[in-house]
Amino acid sequence: MRRMREAGEADYVILGGGSAGCVMAARLSEDAGNKVTLLEAGPWDRNPWIHIPMGFARLYVTQKFDWNYRTEAEPELDGREMYWPRGKVIGGSGSVNGLVFLRGSPRDYDRWAQSGARGWSYEDCLPAFRKLETFAGPANGEYRGKDGPVRVAEVPYPTPGCRAFVEACMALGFPRCEDFNGAWYEGVAPNQLNVHQGRRWSPAVAYLRPAIKRPNLRVETERLGLRVLFEGKRAVGVAVRGPDGAEEVHRARREVILSAGAIESPKLLMLSGVGDGAALQGFGVPVVAEAPEVGRNLQDHFMVRLAFRTKPADTLNETMTNPVKVAKMGAEWALRRRGHMTIGAAEASLFARVLPGSEEPEVQYQFVNFSLDASQAVSTARLAKHPGFTFNFTQCRPDSRGELTLRSPDPADKPRIQPRYLSAPSDVRVMLEGAKLARRIATTQPFAGLVEEELSPGPGTRSDDDFLAYLRAAGTTVYHPCGTNRMGADDRSVVDTELRVRGVQGLRVVDASVFPLVPSSNIHPAVLMTAERAAEMVKRAA
Repeated sequence: MRRMREAGEADYVILGGGSAGCVMAARLSEDAGNKVTLLEAGPWDRNPWIHIPMGFARLYVTQKFDWNYRTEAEPELDGREMYWPRGKVIGGSGSVNGLVFLRGSPRDYDRWAQSGARGWSYEDCLPAFRKLETFAGPANGEYRGKDGPVRVAEVPYPTPGCRAFVEACMALGFPRCEDFNGAWYEGVAPNQLNVHQGRRWSPAVAYLRPAIKRPNLRVETERLGLRVLFEGKRAVGVAVRGPDGAEEVHRARREVILSAGAIESPKLLMLSGVGDGAALQGFGVPVVAEAPEVGRNLQDHFMVRLAFRTKPADTLNETMTNPVKVAKMGAEWALRRRGHMTIGAAEASLFARVLPGSEEPEVQYQFVNFSLDASQAVSTARLAKHPGFTFNFTQCRPDSRGELTLRSPDPADKPRIQPRYLSAPSDVRVMLEGAKLARRIATTQPFAGLVEEELSPGPGTRSDDDFLAYLRAAGTTVYHPCGTNRMGADDRSVVDTELRVRGVQGLRVVDASVFPLVPSSNIHPAVLMTAERAAEMVKRAA
């Protein structure tokens, strides 16, 4: 018999203090009549590197504030396992990600509605996208917000490599996109970032910090989610493990909201008895609701990097190998909030069509103003000692589908993650064509004029077989897992279109796991949009 201590009661208990959890806690606590508890497995976001945009790379290498997931061996990727970083800190992955803030294609959300997520078309979602942001660019009230919590701006001072990348893409006939988050997203432009005055404007900063002073909001960190507690079919609270190792019960009078992310939310549902009944019984987990799709429909963007040795071009590599330049960089950020320290993972993107007859772009390319030492594993790699660029390319809408399952009934055990990258032949075709365009960009002026040597895959990679071998040997995640608690109107979907878990009462899931389909670009804005809409749904239900 488990011994658990009662830790309190609230109207809403939110398990997971990541991007979606911060939004839900802030919005639900706006009503002083609501008592809200937010529980996060990681610590507060006090580490200064979290708030410096360039710090994402340091956090990635040190693997602090990270769940440190690894996938199973991938059959189509030479049997390799993948390191899958996910944020374990207040703000979640929104506190450690690369800060690229792109919604994707407007048609992505129309496809959500067409797939069965009725009421989630782009027309339905656009008001929430506007509500969540303050955009520093030109006024465009039809598409952009001007008084929301999240500060968004285009990279203000592109580096020489970024400018050369944009100009090379335009030389190949791709248009300069006026606003990736506007009417249409095709073409090339510097990225938009959730950076304000040189600092990461995370969901914790944008939503939770202003709300934390409210007496009706309680935030507890270092609380590992163990399971949702049910009385019959109704969710009545959650059990967590506190920092002292003791189990705590946090009870919910109205609703439990799972916002633990695309990995932990399906895992917690399964540990709580919501999932494939036969599989749960095999682990000795009592079945509360039969929901075989929990953990299925796993999607992610598969990424491949091209790396270059370059001429001196104000790359981060040059700065970090020179103590004087490092000091200058620090001073520039401290005094003027400018320079390398204000940029996250990528400075510019190109969204391009690569297949004949395509109706919209299939591949996203991102320019990165540094290169890693190719002799080291990516998860631990340091910057190369020479000047260098990287650019990545990623399939926007992969057809491959993976799965997440329990490894054991122990909540401390990480689940089995099987992305099944490149298992769909269509994905192989798109990535091969994407690789060919990447090479064309790299050999087009003015970008080509800065390149001294293509380091990977290298000039010897020319044929489809060569490129496919490189995809399998070097491809990896771009950190966008989603879809594992699919939203839909059909009975097999895990949550309905109000994000309520089917087969039970008083339980919703609000995070990237509910996406029916992965958006075409970086998924963080879609997570915030989903949470903004979910908060309105919860308020209406009350």
